[in-house]
Amino acid sequence: MPRSRPTATADARWTISANVLGLCWGAWTELGVSAWGRSHEGWAIDPEPLIVFTAHLGDREPRLRDEATDWCIRNWRLISRVRLRNLVRRESAEDQARWGSFAATVNAHAGVDWPGAGTAREAYRVTGRSTLRPLTEPSMALLRLRSIFGLGTRAEVLRYLLFHARSTWVTAQPLADATNYGKRNVAEAADALVQAGVLRLRAEANRNTFALAEPEKLAAFVGAPPTCAPEWAPLLMVLGTVLHLAERSAALSAEVEAVETRGALRQIEALLDALGITPPPEARGAVFVREWNRWAVALTGSLATGEWPGGPRGR
Repeated sequence: MPRSRPTATADARWTISANVLGLCWGAWTELGVSAWGRSHEGWAIDPEPLIVFTAHLGDREPRLRDEATDWCIRNWRLISRVRLRNLVRRESAEDQARWGSFAATVNAHAGVDWPGAGTAREAYRVTGRSTLRPLTEPSMALLRLRSIFGLGTRAEVLRYLLFHARSTWVTAQPLADATNYGKRNVAEAADALVQAGVLRLRAEANRNTFALAEPEKLAAFVGAPPTCAPEWAPLLMVLGTVLHLAERSAALSAEVEAVETRGALRQIEALLDALGITPPPEARGAVFVREWNRWAVALTGSLATGEWPGGPRGR
C-alpha cells in the first residue's frame, strides 16, 4: 500500500521546483527577458544549455517558456544551431519532444531552421517584451566573446579556457566536451588560434595541448568579467535530475524512493565533482532521502539567489 507522504517531503518538492525556476528566471533576465528584478548580474550566461533546459520545463512555467521563446525569436542570430543540436542529442525521448515543440515555435515565427523541430505551439503569440541587454555587462560576457570572435567554435574554446582553465594545458577532447562542439572542429579552431598567437601549443605524449598565450591581456581585451562563470550544461543536467526525482517522489514507496535517490546520486556524482559541488552526506535508506532533500533544497536555493555553493565559480 502506498505510504502517506510527510509534509516535509512535500515542502521539499515544492521548494526544489520553485528554486530551479528561480535560477532560470534569473538567468533569462540577464539575457533580456521581461521579468521582475535581477539576481544573477555577475553570472556569465551560456544561452544554448539554458534554452534547451527551458524547453524541457514545458508547462511547469508557461510564462517563462513563452518569454524565452520571444527572446529566441528576436535574437536567434546569437545562437549556435550546432551546439543546440549536440545538446539535444543527449536528451531523453520525452525531453526531445518538448524541445521539438519549442524549436518549431521559434522556427515558425523567426523563419529559421533550428534542429529537432516538431510541431509548433498553435496558441503561442509573440510577446514582444524581450530585449537584449548591453553586451558590456558582466552577465553577457559569453555573448560578448561571440561578438568579438564570431559565433562558433573559436569563441567557445576561448570561453572555456578564459573562465575555467586559464592556467591549464588542455587537449582537444576536453575542449570538445566543454564547448559542445565536435573534436575535429575544436582542434581546427584551436590550431587557428595558435596561428593567431592567442593560444600556445605544446605536444605531450603524441597529443597536442593548448593554453592561453596571454590570459590577462585577453581578459582585459574581452572586458567586464563575471564574478561567476558556471559550466551551464553539466549544472543544468544536475538540476534536471534533482527536479525529476522531486516530481516523481510523491508516487514512490519509501523503499523505491531510497533506491531511486541513490541512483540519482550515482548519475550526477561525476558532474558534481567537475562542478566543485559537495554531494549530500552519506547515509542509508530513509535517512539518505532526508539528507538528499536537505541538500537539494540548499543547493537549489543558493543557485536561485545567485550564490554559487561554496563561493564564486569559474575564475
